[in-house]
Amino acid sequence: MRQDRCIIFSTGNWDFLSYNVKLVRYNLCLVMTLHGIGVAGIGTTGKSVVEKISFSLPDARCVTLDDSKWNISGGRAQEIKLPLDFDRSIGNIKRMAWNSTEEISETFKDVDSSIVVTGLGGMVGSSAAPIIAQRLKEDGKKVLGVTIMPFKFEKDRLFRAAVGLKKMKVICDGVVIIDNQDFIEKAPQTPLLHAYEIENVWISKFISSLFSSDERFGLNENEIYGFTSNNKNNVLAIGTAEGSSMAEEATFKVSSSLRRQSKSNVNGALMCVVGWKDLSVGDFSTIISTFRGMTLCEGEVKTGFYASGERNLTVYALAAVEHTRFEDWDPLSAILGDRELDLDPCCGMKLDEGDCSKICRID
Repeated sequence: MRQDRCIIFSTGNWDFLSYNVKLVRYNLCLVMTLHGIGVAGIGTTGKSVVEKISFSLPDARCVTLDDSKWNISGGRAQEIKLPLDFDRSIGNIKRMAWNSTEEISETFKDVDSSIVVTGLGGMVGSSAAPIIAQRLKEDGKKVLGVTIMPFKFEKDRLFRAAVGLKKMKVICDGVVIIDNQDFIEKAPQTPLLHAYEIENVWISKFISSLFSSDERFGLNENEIYGFTSNNKNNVLAIGTAEGSSMAEEATFKVSSSLRRQSKSNVNGALMCVVGWKDLSVGDFSTIISTFRGMTLCEGEVKTGFYASGERNLTVYALAAVEHTRFEDWDPLSAILGDRELDLDPCCGMKLDEGDCSKICRID
């Protein structure tokens, strides 16, 4: 970091001078960290999550890319909209996404770390999110992908989601996988639209807790990016509870969720505990021991606590596992083994009148 020289003229009031020097340093630090995080929401699901994040993380740079009609409330996020009447072929979506990367890059120019949130399986999320993530990586940003996988009954989306997830794993420093199907397992009677809304709220709270600058006993940014980048499959599970045994109940729900999503034991985890400010040391011991026992986790478990003042508890467990059921959605992986199809996210983009000079990235 550049250190400029300053000449200070003393007035003889050293207390006043010291106060002003501290104030200048504080303001300098505030300016430097004002936009430490950039969040990009790709597709309708990503846009919904980012809308909520824009309120809970007001200092973050927020941008969305989608083709929906509705606008984000509050004006805290920059919206880039794809035309509603354009040719919705995969190649065309990729081309338009690439054309938007310059604007997103400019928006994120003063951030060090970025989060790309998207629902995979749809045309926009699966096609555009890897392109946005790749551009941010090329800009020298740390990139964390947050991917929401479709319900298992959405048969037409499964393969596209699996391929999109594979691309995100290749491009991003780390990827967090969130399973829509888990909502059916937890609450099968929940109305579909309400389930989406609940999930979007939980995801936004999870991201906001991890990257908030509020006073907390928590996990720092380097731990989050380090953990996710060291593991191929990072699965997020969420458990909520209230009452006298909320620590054990919430952890039980989290552990049961992870067992449904993974075919293997947990290798390690980051646990974000959000809720009652008077949570005891014994409660934390219960959370860790219950989690280890149910998931057979022998690796490190790091815990962050974020007090909300409410007499309830939400436990987010970001767990590293060897295998998830999402690999089964891509039958080509079993055939090809270590050999891969071309995973360049820009491959297959549609050119305007064959003019290659209009798009620098084309395979």
